Amino acid sequence: MKKIVFALAGIASLVSFGEPGMARLYRTTSTSAFRERVATFPSKMTGPGANVIDLDAAKPSHDFLGLGVSFAESSAYLWSKFAADRFPASHAAVQREIMELLWTEKGAGLSIGRIHIGASDYSMHLYTYDDTPGDTELKHFSIDDDRRFVLPAIRAAQAVNKDIYFFASPWSPPAWMKSGGTLCGGRLNPSSYPVYAQYLLRFLKSYADEGVPVSALTVQNEPETEQAKNSPTCLWSADESAEFTTGFLAPAIKASGLNTQIWAYDHNFSDKGVEYVMKQLADPAFRDSVSALAWHPYVGSPTNLAPVRAAYPAMPMYVTEMGPHVDRTKRDMLWWSDLVLGAFNEGCGAFVSWCFLLDEDGQPNITPGFGCGGLLEIDSRTGELYESSQFRLFRHIGPFVKRGAKVLKAPIVPGEASKGVEDVKHVVFRNPDGSHVAVLACRAGKFDRRQVQFKLGDYYYSVQVLGESVTTVLIPPSR
Repeated sequence: MKKIVFALAGIASLVSFGEPGMARLYRTTSTSAFRERVATFPSKMTGPGANVIDLDAAKPSHDFLGLGVSFAESSAYLWSKFAADRFPASHAAVQREIMELLWTEKGAGLSIGRIHIGASDYSMHLYTYDDTPGDTELKHFSIDDDRRFVLPAIRAAQAVNKDIYFFASPWSPPAWMKSGGTLCGGRLNPSSYPVYAQYLLRFLKSYADEGVPVSALTVQNEPETEQAKNSPTCLWSADESAEFTTGFLAPAIKASGLNTQIWAYDHNFSDKGVEYVMKQLADPAFRDSVSALAWHPYVGSPTNLAPVRAAYPAMPMYVTEMGPHVDRTKRDMLWWSDLVLGAFNEGCGAFVSWCFLLDEDGQPNITPGFGCGGLLEIDSRTGELYESSQFRLFRHIGPFVKRGAKVLKAPIVPGEASKGVEDVKHVVFRNPDGSHVAVLACRAGKFDRRQVQFKLGDYYYSVQVLGESVTTVLIPPSR
């Protein structure tokens, strides 16, 4: 964690290029904060020892949707109440500052918001939108619980970014629809498939009426775990999820006239998870019903996605949940670089964090004991705001890469010397305006240096990559 000490207004012009034709360079190291650094001039010459990324030869791989975070009720409560209690005279300004840090180019530049449908493990209490047993006509359906904290937080984010892409995930159907009659574990009764499809449809329509269009939803957050049966969960086999999706949810959405997408799975890209998804995608009816695959990286590696991508290259894939650890010594910036850059290079078009704000102990929550931290952390004793290592990495991507950009296949071609090129992990994007954004993470020693050159048209852009750093290079469209 790093204390946030920068002035937002000081970096408002973050993504405008400087001297005509020059690249721009932004760097964060293990000991220094994110800021712009001096870039070298482009040159028409290079040497045989150069490690080169040829942007002209780079091939588009898939589309970039964005970076995001979840509007967990715990985060929304903390954002609302803590600021009001700690800063009674200026709480509105503090709340807006947090949203600007998350949702604008002055901070992480997020553009995807995840909404939990009813309670999640990071809610303040257990609830769904209809907890009246046997209410198959959904006469008591209401999103009033979300109106207290979740919707105000969403509207505050919309006030600073009007182009947020929202998707939603349920942690559990109402207990009366499930085996065992509890939110914490069990399965959805097949007899409840029709009413549950209508329940999800009511959620979509209710949020649309609140000015929050939900563009996609998943059938279930983490369908293969019950989390010790003491937080909201629901088990779904691959066959159960496919039957509900193709036979009930997709037809209900189509009949309603909504164009909300269904994203499949929403769990780990482990070997088991890949097997689950491949079984579902083998059915043409299921493939026709879903628009993307949703993954979590708690178990497995992005490289596990290779067989899915090889079999279904046109199917978009997104990482839909993973956030910081409450232990600040875990998941440092370079750890996040390996995961996030790896996910983009293996076919994912988005990476979404978990809770947008928690305190220094990862509170509040109703989990069975998970050690999640917030993308931003607020100290409950001092009111000071801290950025997580994941936030620090996101700052190198979100403000610069635009929705609809292409993730490129752009390998580093080692030169004759190829000194330490294996220490540099990278991903390259091509924005709709033709500009390029490269993010390079270097695991070399703190005082070691690695050189990478970018070729575009007749010019080479040389970048010295520092050890223990992440660097973003912005290269203007070809001249």
